Amino acid sequence: MISSEEEKFYQQWEKDRTLPNYKRKPFLRGLSFGLSLGVLVLLISEMGWYERAGMVANMRGNEIWIVISIFIISVGFGWMYQQFSWEMNEQRFKELTHIKNKK
Repeated sequence: MISSEEEKFYQQWEKDRTLPNYKRKPFLRGLSFGLSLGVLVLLISEMGWYERAGMVANMRGNEIWIVISIFIISVGFGWMYQQFSWEMNEQRFKELTHIKNKK
């Protein structure tokens, strides 16, 4: 037997699964995770924790490329998290469908 919360999710996902799988909230969560990871890498680089990496980065003057790569990686994280959350909801829907059909 499924709970009222699961039934609510089932009804909502039954409508949402036919729509395109672009959702803003999961994308923004993944994007923020990617940006925070990029900021962490920049902080470690600026603090001089790994001297050789700092020397190589400063020698070539690639600050713009580092920022562009962090942005691209962040967008990739956002897209992957969006797809992951869609697949998790679809899996939960299929499990609930199986439980409902089992009765």
